[in-house]
Amino acid sequence: MPSDAIYKTVYQYNKIPLSQEEMGKLVELAEDYKKVKNHVYQRYGGIRSLPKLYPGYTVQNEMTADGLRTQLALPSVYFYCAIFDALRDVKSQWSQVKNRVEDNIKRNPNLTPEDRHYLRFVMKQSQCFEAVLLEREIVLAGEWKKAYEEVRSGRNERYLRQYLRRQVRKHLKKMHTEQANGFSVTQKGYRYGDHGIYLSTKEPRKRLFILLTDNNHYGSQIYIRLDPQRGNLKISVPIEMEAKKFKEYQNRIGLSVGMREMFVTDGGNVYGGAYGAYQEALTEYVREGTARYRKNRKHNSGREKYHAGKKRLEAALHNYVNAEINRMLKAEKPAVIYMPKLPGVSKAGKNKKINYSVSMWQRGYIKGRLRQKCQERSIEFVEVFGKDVGRECSGCGGMGTKTEGNFVCPACGLRITDRENAARNVKKRGEELKKHGNGEAESRERERETDHGGRPEAGA
Repeated sequence: MPSDAIYKTVYQYNKIPLSQEEMGKLVELAEDYKKVKNHVYQRYGGIRSLPKLYPGYTVQNEMTADGLRTQLALPSVYFYCAIFDALRDVKSQWSQVKNRVEDNIKRNPNLTPEDRHYLRFVMKQSQCFEAVLLEREIVLAGEWKKAYEEVRSGRNERYLRQYLRRQVRKHLKKMHTEQANGFSVTQKGYRYGDHGIYLSTKEPRKRLFILLTDNNHYGSQIYIRLDPQRGNLKISVPIEMEAKKFKEYQNRIGLSVGMREMFVTDGGNVYGGAYGAYQEALTEYVREGTARYRKNRKHNSGREKYHAGKKRLEAALHNYVNAEINRMLKAEKPAVIYMPKLPGVSKAGKNKKINYSVSMWQRGYIKGRLRQKCQERSIEFVEVFGKDVGRECSGCGGMGTKTEGNFVCPACGLRITDRENAARNVKKRGEELKKHGNGEAESRERERETDHGGRPEAGA
């Protein structure tokens, strides 16, 4: 893909509900798709199959030879999509396992810095990692061999290798899915026409026609999610689009992100001032609905009405978020946006209502949409350290106090809204990162941690 192009997902829907017979054919495809994925999970999800995962053609060839596709009579346009979907899941799990193991290595007080360096080297060098897990001799050449000899020098390799194998076995889980609500299909498995789409089925030379709500035609691998109860489906289509470039977008802005006002810039401009009201409406609806369900669980006839109401409130919130992001970009015309790294979900103590609001805060959606829209407009999106960003004075760098939405610095006398102060600090840290690079920026952050302690603020 060209460097100035990005992918986004568009959706298509059926215009009229499918008949029970038509939906049955699609559900059968989804069931077989699930069986193929589970077969891949079982056969290639373990340690012994690790060398076969990259790039994955070995798995494809072995799956072709074992006769499962013939047994299921599943068209190849679905069969191979299921294989590579499952392989993507397996690779994702391996990435998660490595992250957890690296975290445990970092926290283990019994490991020396040299031990940690050895283990990290082994995990990052794929040949080393595979050899250790499979209990084989590590064979490297050239510079890799020299580097390995240096990190292993003086180490208790037998103990460290056993430790690594134990950690991987602890976190590597057997994968399995019971979901049969959708499937991917390559371009050869469908064609557009007659204001709809023709899908391949398990019947040879016979395609199922589905009337769509639009007449758009695409040419990529698509994903079809089924809703058998209503006879509906949703088609997800990834499309490549060229990023737009605006000559007038020249500014650099820092943002503070909050649960009430969505964004405040370093210039004091507020975007998403009603975000808190939308968020509170959704939070209260979910909280009350959950409480009612728990209270009357035995006599509850279903939650269809509840889910429909939640979906409406989420859609209203998301529409507002997108509109306000668009408004901000149009008004601020940024070339670079600096935003604090947001912390995980924290607890507010005994106040359950506040805890519920924090856990429902859709910061992930806001960040994702902002990042996507920045990509579409060729705007650089930079995350900076969020620690103490709201308590540090943007004027002199000292520590101030926040009271009722205002920030006061006792050292230099700065008085400003706490959100604008935070946004100014975000911009300053972003500029430091730009000027000095990651190494010095991380060093400065460690200094802040030593001086002030604490953790990033949820509303930074």
